[in-house]
Amino acid sequence: MHRDDRVTTEPGDSPVTSVPDDYAPADAGHWFELTESRDTGRKLFFWDVVLDDRGLVPTGDVDTAVADLPVVLFVHGNPECSYAYRKVVRSLRERALAGDLATPVRLVALDHIGFGLSSTAIYEAVPMDHAENLHELVTALDLRDVTLVVHDWGGPAGMGALLREPDRVTGLVACNTTVFPMPFVGPTFDDYPIDWLPWADFPRVTPDRLWPAVGSYAVFRRPAGEYRVLLELLFYLARVEGFGWFPDHEAAARRVYYEQFEDPWNTAASKRLVRQTRYWGHGNTFECSRLGTRNTAPFYRDIHRTIGPEWGPAGREIDVELVFGGWDPLAKNAVLDQWAEALPQAEGHMEVLEGVSHFVEEERPERVARAVRDAGGF
Repeated sequence: MHRDDRVTTEPGDSPVTSVPDDYAPADAGHWFELTESRDTGRKLFFWDVVLDDRGLVPTGDVDTAVADLPVVLFVHGNPECSYAYRKVVRSLRERALAGDLATPVRLVALDHIGFGLSSTAIYEAVPMDHAENLHELVTALDLRDVTLVVHDWGGPAGMGALLREPDRVTGLVACNTTVFPMPFVGPTFDDYPIDWLPWADFPRVTPDRLWPAVGSYAVFRRPAGEYRVLLELLFYLARVEGFGWFPDHEAAARRVYYEQFEDPWNTAASKRLVRQTRYWGHGNTFECSRLGTRNTAPFYRDIHRTIGPEWGPAGREIDVELVFGGWDPLAKNAVLDQWAEALPQAEGHMEVLEGVSHFVEEERPERVARAVRDAGGF
């Protein structure tokens, strides 16, 4: 397979040092040097494999024409990285090894700048910036017949990137995300998970030095009353910061999510994304200390203008699967109705899992994997 000269095995300057053995499939990790965005010179980490009856095979070790294979592209949100999809990929691999695979498929996942093994951030990046970087990677790898899998801020980042060339996409799996203006009815990120300390305000009250611990806690937070959530967070902060303790369950992932924010600009960028939850899908104007005044509204307007005509019944009518954890403002009916209005083919393909949090790919990876298979047709 032809390899773009921007692809390298030389890493960027990620602060993550505790890299689990299963962070990426063996011999499949690469870095992509950006040349066309504000992040020019920074490096995106990505991995690229073929899933077949042997399991996960690096694309360089495959004899068949990789460019002709359907693609699943995993796009993460905040405060995660590509490692958030490890259980989903494991489930897909187990199915393939069991002989339950209609056709080989190419799997690609990346870390946004400021997350995981990618280069550190140099400004307060938001989804429109990550979309620009992702588009550059997608075109360099020439990914086609793509089933786009998105979670959290990966929704606007992934769809914002792929709607620039909508014909590349044949399927969409959306998990606890939206690209539409967040309705101001029912729960919002101004009263969730604690009505007097909402998620959108966490950056304001959390010192930067504690943000790594907050990030590594948030991904594994489970449904609970607001006072229990707060007490569990305080207990977690005390043990992590005081004793360097991570619970045995998912300790490797928690270390990754912690260490990625041991950089001041990674922390600043992650905090900015949390502040943006108040304006999810609406867009807003904010001040970045490095870039000055920024406006995200045109980015969302472009998505609103194109998503239905390009991917709905009047366009390609791509396959759509929605799997949402129910303990989340993004899972309310008003948000689901927006999805159904823009992409009517999603009707009958939406499931809200009660008792599951925002991070559905951590809690119900088998269900997400099934949605990936259904949308991708394999």
